[in-house]
Amino acid sequence: MKRQYERQIDNIDIFFNSFEYFQLLERSLATNLGLTELKSGVQVIRDKNGWRENEKSIEYIWVVQISRSFVGWGGVFAIKFNENIFREHSNKEELFQGVFISNNNGIGNFYSEILADTSQDIIRHFNLNLFDAKKGVTFDGVSYNVRIIALNINTFIQVNNPNTADWKRWETEVWTIGSKLAKKSNNKELISLFE
Repeated sequence: MKRQYERQIDNIDIFFNSFEYFQLLERSLATNLGLTELKSGVQVIRDKNGWRENEKSIEYIWVVQISRSFVGWGGVFAIKFNENIFREHSNKEELFQGVFISNNNGIGNFYSEILADTSQDIIRHFNLNLFDAKKGVTFDGVSYNVRIIALNINTFIQVNNPNTADWKRWETEVWTIGSKLAKKSNNKELISLFE
């Protein structure tokens, strides 16, 4: 009984350390994008003096942190902005997609681009079976921390070496986006993470 209790405490510690790290990562990502935080809904954009200069409407955010054995940590993300007007600003509907290298301090290397065609965000359309991502034993390989923030969902999912058909399609799309953006960044660390 004592051993089982100790194991449960260890699992809780691992979860909170992962969650704490992901919060650091989110703050760092928000800063790189000029946002105050990663959240759906209205996002107030302030100038260097703290004055409100714009408001943007975020429909959803997804972040996939990737940990590759013997290669490193990084990730892929997308933020879907809705069309909205604030004072003299006419904010367009657009999709930010990007890649990053992460470390214990947050985000190191970072690259993003804006897509006017928001239908290109293929990942949003996946239906993943949350109870059946991996069959068998995992020794090493790739693990994913998936963060999804939208109007009625705020979730965090961890997946190790997914191998079911739905998860493999999802994984392929993550790597396709990551590889494409890493090559455009012309950054050796980003390219190395996604090759």
